[in-house]
Amino acid sequence: MKSQRTSTPADDKLLAATREAVVVHGVRRTTANDIAERAGISRMTFYRRMGSVDNAVLAALTEEFRRYAGVAGHPASGTARRQLVHFAVESVRVFATSELIASIAERDPEFLIPYVTDRFGASQQIVLDRLQALLDAGAADGSIEASAGTATTVLLAVQGVALSSRVLLKSGSFEGTVAELGKMLERFLTPSGATADGAVRAGGE
Repeated sequence: MKSQRTSTPADDKLLAATREAVVVHGVRRTTANDIAERAGISRMTFYRRMGSVDNAVLAALTEEFRRYAGVAGHPASGTARRQLVHFAVESVRVFATSELIASIAERDPEFLIPYVTDRFGASQQIVLDRLQALLDAGAADGSIEASAGTATTVLLAVQGVALSSRVLLKSGSFEGTVAELGKMLERFLTPSGATADGAVRAGGE
């Protein structure tokens, strides 16, 4: 089921109300009435804009990732590879600290299963697009060696750690695992014959 992309202030308010309701109740216990009341609209208006509660939740998730993709941002300077590793690591932190995602993962984990086993959702596509843009920049500045499947491979590596973040936090191994993810991506993306800062070693091609 696709999420709906909205941009008006009224719909932004509706997405905020959906997020608030899911954080409090989870997906399955969130109702159209609850969201409509929080947004200050009628239930019929809610259905006209979103179609269903599931659509509203997916739209709220997409907006969460879109907003936090900007928060994950870039380091102040450095190669595209450094920016990509920073983005990947911070994306895991965002996933681990989002109240919306935490509520869904704890109360309604089955809601996320189709986007792990069956298809990529709009939220994953946001991350994938950002990764691809950074890979392209890395190919241009010589700091990244990539192929057609690299963006998806990196996304799956990031997603694997992100989906395990609750277990990692409980076991006290979150920070160590995130650090190892960064090291793994750094090594994976560094071109043969390149140094840590992206320069080509003497004698390298």
